[in-house]
Amino acid sequence: MGRDLKWLAVFFLPFFAACSSTAGLVKKDSGSEPAVKEVRLASNQELIAPSEEEGAFHIVGKGDSLRHICEVYGLDFGKVASINRLKAPYALNEGDTVFLPASALLPEGKPSNRLHREESTSWASAGGDRRKIANAIRGRIDQSVPEMEFPVPGGVLTSPFGYRWGKFHTGLDIAAPTGTTVRACADGRVIFTGSRKRFRRYGNTVLIHHGKGVYTYYAHLDKILVKKNQTVRKGRKIATVGNTGRSTGPHLHVEMRVGNKMYNPLAYFSPGALSGTRIAKRFTDSPMGPVRARWQIPDLLTARR
Repeated sequence: MGRDLKWLAVFFLPFFAACSSTAGLVKKDSGSEPAVKEVRLASNQELIAPSEEEGAFHIVGKGDSLRHICEVYGLDFGKVASINRLKAPYALNEGDTVFLPASALLPEGKPSNRLHREESTSWASAGGDRRKIANAIRGRIDQSVPEMEFPVPGGVLTSPFGYRWGKFHTGLDIAAPTGTTVRACADGRVIFTGSRKRFRRYGNTVLIHHGKGVYTYYAHLDKILVKKNQTVRKGRKIATVGNTGRSTGPHLHVEMRVGNKMYNPLAYFSPGALSGTRIAKRFTDSPMGPVRARWQIPDLLTARR
């Protein structure tokens, strides 16, 4: 009987495990000061972002167009252009910041909502093939980031970097039973373990610095198996999957950051590294990123317990 229950739990796990973290969102602060004040857009424009708006700040890359940004994130072009006070020809420069409001999210069935929508909803729930996995690996690459190893071999991809349920999700969710091994994505030094009051939604966490301002952040852990200032090698067992913090089921939430920019973690794993990785049917396309992080590394390191 116990074995049957265990297999039932493993089967249903990908459908329920997810973060409920809202890190990276721009929304109304509980205090008297608005959470966001000024956003830099094109070189000759400024915008006071409405503090009541939820969303994220996309950092424009070389060759980005407003049309393509909206297609990737599944947003209404007109609404995004309006809130950013952009008019034809909607010129953007590399390094500009575009506010992506959750209110501009298109309905799920709209043809222009995300690229490859039909293909993504038909991905296999187990096994998967290399072509479909390759379609999920989308996003801008920062050359400072070393080659990355998938942190939970055998885990199930359940929630991508990007918009999810009307909120911006800053990492990648990988479902697995509690106690499953979590491995370091690359060589580095552990600079934080544990939890802090302000970051309680993440539960037990590990933060690894890989040099050149590159960090990976592992959240909702059960047991932490490394210590602060410890040097780890790629693939080293650093923790186990858990359900701590604001979470709806056992899974790993992993974030990829370069400085104060958040990137799509899937963009750093090769199709070969993901071979055999299962994908939950609800898993949607991943956007390109990067987006501006809501909090910076010193905020975590200096936070109160």
